Amino acid sequence: MNLSAQTLSRNIFAGLVLFFLLVGVLLPADLQVGWGMGYLVGLLAIVLHFVMSFFSKKWSDEHFFLLYTPAMIVRLIIVLAIFIGLLIWEKFDQFSFTVSFLISYICHSVINIILLNKELTDRSG
Repeated sequence: MNLSAQTLSRNIFAGLVLFFLLVGVLLPADLQVGWGMGYLVGLLAIVLHFVMSFFSKKWSDEHFFLLYTPAMIVRLIIVLAIFIGLLIWEKFDQFSFTVSFLISYICHSVINIILLNKELTDRSG
């Protein structure tokens, strides 16, 4: 069975949502807020990636290679600024927040690498 990158990323995303909802329900109440906030910040990173991916499809090869890395760095700075801001200003369990953020961001990075590889393969071939 040959799955497209879009179908694969949708399936991974749906599985992660289900996993995080299940874990969120099983966690003690005092950890649920931190877990949920961390997951939402990771989800923001995914949304920013798909917005950038949508715009990058219209770029020529020269623009793609010139703009993709700086756009990725800007996206990372936005997400880290929100992450650090929430750690400083909000009062919730920071350990569950950090763990859930890191898990969702690592999963996002895997999806990003898969889609970037597909994009580069399509452009070169």
